[in-house]
Amino acid sequence: MGESNRLPYFLIDLMKSYINGDAPLDDKADVLVFEIGRQIVNCNANNEPTADLEYLYETAKWLQSEIKKM
Repeated sequence: MGESNRLPYFLIDLMKSYINGDAPLDDKADVLVFEIGRQIVNCNANNEPTADLEYLYETAKWLQSEIKKM
């Protein structure tokens, strides 16, 4: 499984941790947002579609903002 294919699983795991009230999650959220952004840049450089990654990115950014409110 490629790195970009694992990103949804990381996002789901982060969401589960957030729901369970695990802490601290700031670093995990930051890394996830960075990795998704990095994959978007790679796809753009290779003229590959990014719609799915952009959706993950927006969702990860939302979750990151929610985590920072904790």
